[in-house]
Amino acid sequence: MGKTISSVRTAITQWLPGRRVAPIPPPPEPNDHEALVAALEHATRWYEYRISQGLQVLNFYLVSTAVNSAAYVAALQAKLDAVAGAVGLVAALVSVAAALAGWRSRGLARLALQPIAEIQDRLAATLNMDSLRLVRRNPHRTFTTPISLVMFVLACAISVTGALYAWLR
Repeated sequence: MGKTISSVRTAITQWLPGRRVAPIPPPPEPNDHEALVAALEHATRWYEYRISQGLQVLNFYLVSTAVNSAAYVAALQAKLDAVAGAVGLVAALVSVAAALAGWRSRGLARLALQPIAEIQDRLAATLNMDSLRLVRRNPHRTFTTPISLVMFVLACAISVTGALYAWLR
């Protein structure tokens, strides 16, 4: 306390004789804990943002599939075969675009897993809690599921088949 008061007095006495701007105090020493918390928060926000982008792409895809399906059926019922074929091709393009955007968001989200894992390792070692190594304990973190690939290829195939059906009937 006494040291703090004397440093404040020194700063004031240096500032008073004709200075218009108070001296800038030196920045505080970086705290390892604060830096670790900031790094974890940054990596977590990056991951959450990219995953939410992927979910928005999926929501867009589901809505556009419903709209394209309704338009395709309406065009077939109205005997507008050229329009139905065009709608089928648009649905195929939307499937390809959604797949590419989703895989890109997923890849960008995965960039955050390594720093999160390293920070969790440091926290687990500091606190002696192996259960904090959440990313490393997940055996499927590097497993690429072919389910989305199969789903989008199947959606494209159905859309192109529908377009061909409309044009060739």
